[in-house]
Amino acid sequence: MNEKELQQSLATLELCRAQLQSLADQQQLIQMSLEENARAKETLSSFKETPIDSEILVPVGGNSFVFAKVGSNSKAIVGIGSGVSLEKSVEEAVKMIEARINELVETFTKLGEKRSTIEAQSSQLSQKVQQEYQKIQNRS
Repeated sequence: MNEKELQQSLATLELCRAQLQSLADQQQLIQMSLEENARAKETLSSFKETPIDSEILVPVGGNSFVFAKVGSNSKAIVGIGSGVSLEKSVEEAVKMIEARINELVETFTKLGEKRSTIEAQSSQLSQKVQQEYQKIQNRS
């Protein structure tokens, strides 16, 4: 390996590190979305058992809640993307959320596999670079 190849290998290692960080960030966002969807599924499943006219606490964000009365426990509004929401039965809403959770888990897994592949490649390249550095130092 000559000096130019060594520099290219170092640049490739840096690119691998950046890719790994990007993948880790994406996985973190997916994990947060998974947790949010799991809470939504759990809440909807519990909500359908709530008696009509019961007083409940509705989260409004920032650990804040408002009191509300249940007018219907059979329907929910579910976001379908791009700021669009639809009224669905609670059962349909739960199924939609379950499908979303499955997609997120699949994406999370694929990102993990990609991370593993890049980590393995990076490790091999790092070992080669270290060996070349040792050869150069031994010549000096």
